[in-house]
Amino acid sequence: MPPELTSPPRTIFIVTGDVSGDQSAGRLAAAIRAVAPDVRLVGVGGPEMSAAGVSVVERSSQLSFVGLLAGLRKVRVIHESYRRVQRLVAAEPPDVVVLIDGEFVTMPFARWLRARGIPAVFFFPPQFWVLGRYRMRRLVPLAQKVLSAFSEEAKLYRALGADAHWVGHPLRDLVRVPATADSELRELGLDPARPVVAILPGSRAGEVRRLARRFLAAARLLELRDPTLQFAIPLADEGLRGDIEKAVRESHVSKAVVYVPRSYAVLGRARIAIQKSGTGTLETALLGVPAVVAYRLNLLEYLVGWYVLMEGDFIGMVNILLGEMIQPELVQGDVTAERVAAEAWSLLTDERRRAHIRSRLADLKPALGPGGAIEYAARQVLAMLPGGEAEDHPGGAAGLRQSDASHGC
Repeated sequence: MPPELTSPPRTIFIVTGDVSGDQSAGRLAAAIRAVAPDVRLVGVGGPEMSAAGVSVVERSSQLSFVGLLAGLRKVRVIHESYRRVQRLVAAEPPDVVVLIDGEFVTMPFARWLRARGIPAVFFFPPQFWVLGRYRMRRLVPLAQKVLSAFSEEAKLYRALGADAHWVGHPLRDLVRVPATADSELRELGLDPARPVVAILPGSRAGEVRRLARRFLAAARLLELRDPTLQFAIPLADEGLRGDIEKAVRESHVSKAVVYVPRSYAVLGRARIAIQKSGTGTLETALLGVPAVVAYRLNLLEYLVGWYVLMEGDFIGMVNILLGEMIQPELVQGDVTAERVAAEAWSLLTDERRRAHIRSRLADLKPALGPGGAIEYAARQVLAMLPGGEAEDHPGGAAGLRQSDASHGC
């Protein structure tokens, strides 16, 4: 009697190239697993994807970089990794590939997938709507579907002919201060009765090298003005600990704690934050924490980014979404200890300014969607599998993906 024939498992391949992408991928994978536990999940990522049950075949940490020159230094490593992933996908083609952020990783891979007829879904597509909208046209023919965290981005992609869906931003549902916040602060050696300044220099080694010393020099200036201040530095990656702790020692800041965050306890109790422009600015904003936002590249990369790619007047996502300079921004040469400290001191002490900022930050949540972003994104990905069906947004906004939702950007 012949052996019983079985069909291969439905497979989703997920690709991301940095820490924040790994976090988004991990959440997406967990949501997919909850709805369809029989689906096979494979991909390129990091610890969050692994924890969510994804079989990680290539680590994304070696693919992460900021800036053109940093990318050029890693061309060989990226190319070798890219070729290994191509061979794996060619040998066992998945039913769908999910590409998350990381333009220099996901865009070339999407072109390769298109040539082989493998459907690709962009979740958190590269931020072309902020950095060079003309490049959005290049993504459209590569994507079977675009899942966007931002309403304005989804509208722009739909106008270009993409099957674009505004799923909302997952952080809307995730950012919460736990009831155990005081005890978590004490465990780290922080006094809940004293003001906390959160310092977030980035999730990549290059960002930390450019910003950590400047941020901590500013912290020392703040400490000299107010000795009750204490500073908390969450680690986006354990591999950054050595560089950050060295910067702390060189700054002579007397009360600074470097820690691995378990929750939003410390960040939610911060009076202000000093941070690199990026996804973290949404987290501090959703917690109602005023922040100084900084961005620094080498001169050539800055000139290309600012004069060729930038759309609009702001670099911080919070300011872009709200259309106003809510969080003060410092760019390039303005990122000095003195300028950072001056802005931070104003946010610490000017109660009228603090009240205005916190009032405007309260408007951010509706701009990030109706909730249920990760669950909706997971179902949209599952709809790409054989036998899959799309569903309305679990937040209750039926037809949201096709509408110009009024509470968008």
